[in-house]
Amino acid sequence: MNKKLETYVSLVDFIAEFMGANTEVVLHDLTDWQHSVVAIRNGHISGREVGAPITEVSLKILRSEVHKKVPFMNNDPMKFNKSKTIKSATWFIKDENESLIGMICLNSDCRDLMAARNILDKMINPPILDKDKAEKGPEKINIDVKVLVDNNLDHVSKDLSKKMKLLSKAEKIDVVGKLNEMGTFTVKGTIWYLANIMGISVPTLYRYIAAAKRTEI
Repeated sequence: MNKKLETYVSLVDFIAEFMGANTEVVLHDLTDWQHSVVAIRNGHISGREVGAPITEVSLKILRSEVHKKVPFMNNDPMKFNKSKTIKSATWFIKDENESLIGMICLNSDCRDLMAARNILDKMINPPILDKDKAEKGPEKINIDVKVLVDNNLDHVSKDLSKKMKLLSKAEKIDVVGKLNEMGTFTVKGTIWYLANIMGISVPTLYRYIAAAKRTEI
C-alpha cells in the first residue's frame, strides 16, 4: 500500500461503523490497478476483498478525469445483481502535487430502505380501492413490490420465494399468516404478486389470509 494512504484505513473503518452493514466502504490504491483494493469493509455488498482489482466503473471515472474538477462525486445508480440496487459515491485522494493516488468508494445497498419507503407511502397516501384491478392484478409488477415480498419471504425462510408452489396448503397458509403479521399486504400489488408465485388465484389467497387470521387450516 502507498504509505500516503495508510492514514485513510481508519477512515474506512469509521465510515463503515457509522453507516452500518448495508454500506460497503473501499479504499483504492491507484499505484496498482490489479490489486487496488487495500482496505474494505462490508465486502459482501460486491463480493470483493483486499487485493481485488479496480472495477470497470472506477476505470471509467478515472478516464473521465473528473477528479481534476471536483473533490468527490455521486455515481449513477448501478446494480451488482438483480436484487440489490446500489447507491454509490467516490471521494478522490490526491498528494501534495494534486496527483490522484487513491479513492474511497461508498456502495450502499438500498433494498431495505426501498421496501420501507413503500410501506410508508402506503400509510401516508392510502390507495383508492379498485375492485376490478384488485381481481385482475396489475399488467406490470412494480419492482419495489417484488423486492418487498421476496425480502419478507426471506425473513420467513431463505429462498422461500422459489419454493412457494411446492408448499402444501397448510404451509402456504402459515406463510401467508406470517407475511400478514409483517404488514406485507398493506402495499398495493403484493396480493396479486404473491398469488402468482404461489400458483393460486387472488380469491384463494384472500381465503388463506382469512384462515391464517382464524389460525385454522
